[in-house]
Amino acid sequence: LLEGSGLLFVFDRADTYQFWMPDMHFSIDIIWIGEDKRIVDISERVSPESYPTLFRPRVPARYVLEVNAGDAHKWGWTVGTPLSFATD
Repeated sequence: LLEGSGLLFVFDRADTYQFWMPDMHFSIDIIWIGEDKRIVDISERVSPESYPTLFRPRVPARYVLEVNAGDAHKWGWTVGTPLSFATD
């Protein structure tokens, strides 16, 4: 991923959606985001070697953001941090 970028998944409703790393070639942070656009969970430094482990949030999330490994820590993101983004 380019520095400062990520991949946002938008779901119709909040749930405990599972993610895995079948064809990834680098580690990422998975940021789980609730309906109110606050972080509800973070899976940090998930590596390709973790496959076939499934990652899911502890509480339902409506959005999932994948960023480069270490970015969540670098940006000071923790559970409860509000994020701002458009989904249209």
